[in-house]
Amino acid sequence: MTDATPFIVLVDDEEDLREPVAAYLGEQGLEVAEADGGAALDAILARRTPALVVLDVTMPVEDGFSIARRLRSNHPAIGIVMLTARRDVIDRVVGLEIGADDYIMKPFEPRELLARIRSVIRRLSVEPPAAAAAEASDADQPASVSDNVDYHREFWVPTSRGQIRVPVDTIEWIEAAKDYALLHTRDRSHMIRVTMTALERGLDPDQMIRVHRSAFVRPKAVLQINAIGRHMALILRSGATVRVGPRHWDEVRHRLQS
Repeated sequence: MTDATPFIVLVDDEEDLREPVAAYLGEQGLEVAEADGGAALDAILARRTPALVVLDVTMPVEDGFSIARRLRSNHPAIGIVMLTARRDVIDRVVGLEIGADDYIMKPFEPRELLARIRSVIRRLSVEPPAAAAAEASDADQPASVSDNVDYHREFWVPTSRGQIRVPVDTIEWIEAAKDYALLHTRDRSHMIRVTMTALERGLDPDQMIRVHRSAFVRPKAVLQINAIGRHMALILRSGATVRVGPRHWDEVRHRLQS
């Protein structure tokens, strides 16, 4: 490995998942160290500072949220990508609010994790550490949004450094719950405060279709449809998988197969 090779740490107590993912990331040009929890990560940090930490949420002794808070407080310039098997959007919102740069849901495609890691490292490489720390302290703080906003072309996401424009045609899917939503592009996730009513009224149905009670997908982002028994899921170009609710099957098939 060279000095230009990004050094990352993969923290997960599940050895059967951690080892093959670490091997894959190493094959793709990253230098990867493995840790089975917070104590092992601390030992690595005492010797060397990584560019990024991939951090599982559900671990014994100390969970990923607690570790992320410590990382953000003591090492503000380190990127954080969180892994979570939790299905509630609010759990992932918590991860972003405490300073994670991005997250990915289990099970995941390794190439999607690789894309997220590279995206975070690219962003941090052009930000001075102070700016990265400031952004992390209130990571993409959501603001209240009116129910009458037009989202046909773009979203404006408030951050500590001002608003970020997120064009709708770069969003693969939108995940919503209560009064929050996560906008997923191929490179990262953005958090905003918005109601489902506002999304339904403001989104252009030709650009984003409802596939679940809490999800919208951009048709052009769909790579394939997986239908197994009574379950249907959409595989997106980034490698993400989005479940289709039974009441939306017919509309989704019609839109994607026409």
